Amino acid sequence: MEVTDRTAFVTGSSQGIGAATAKALAADGYRVIVHYGGNRALAEEVAREIGEAGGRAEIVGGDLSDPDTPEVLAAQVADLCPDGLHALVLNAAIMPPSDIATCSPEVFDRIYTINLRAPFFLLQHLAPVLVDGASVVFVSSLTARRVTGNVAAYGSLKAATESLVRRAASEFGPRWIRVNAVAPATTATGPIAPWTETEEGRAITIAVQALKRVAQPEDIADAISLLCSDKARWITGAVIPVDGGAML
Repeated sequence: MEVTDRTAFVTGSSQGIGAATAKALAADGYRVIVHYGGNRALAEEVAREIGEAGGRAEIVGGDLSDPDTPEVLAAQVADLCPDGLHALVLNAAIMPPSDIATCSPEVFDRIYTINLRAPFFLLQHLAPVLVDGASVVFVSSLTARRVTGNVAAYGSLKAATESLVRRAASEFGPRWIRVNAVAPATTATGPIAPWTETEEGRAITIAVQALKRVAQPEDIADAISLLCSDKARWITGAVIPVDGGAML
């Protein structure tokens, strides 16, 4: 493992894709700031695994459903980055059922606050901390571009995220800060994982993919780590499908 002086902050990194991303970036030599929303024990476990593998990790907490959290959390991260932030991965999200017929205003507002408002203002407040040449990666979704599942609010807000990626790439371009997104399809993580392990869930998932298996968090994390690396130095404003060919 190469040890560098680079620091990465990954939101929602106590589990799932976020945890896999934190570990992947740590393996790339980043000192990683692991974020949790409500379960510190999970974040401590991720940090412990990073440390045991020879990496470096810090932990910060903050409930992104609280509109004040992005500013408070950004200040905590800034304090941990006296030499600046080199990679920002905006991964934290929720995906409750949100079809048009039954989605309540309360559910819509919670999805909006966590999935779109929080990353927008985290980026705003962390912009002064990002070093020139840093990388920002959002996590979008197949549902931003394909009608699937009863997640109308979630999918439409992920589409807004992809628009934000393009605008941020333009705004931060003069500082050589690259802004991109990955768009996974169904991934075996969180509440979806048990469904993908059923015969029906597996069959439905792989039926639309060119690569016939269920995606794991590490599949998405490796794409994110690539976008954070110098190998992706000429990629910005892109939304990269990481979906096994589900959009073909």
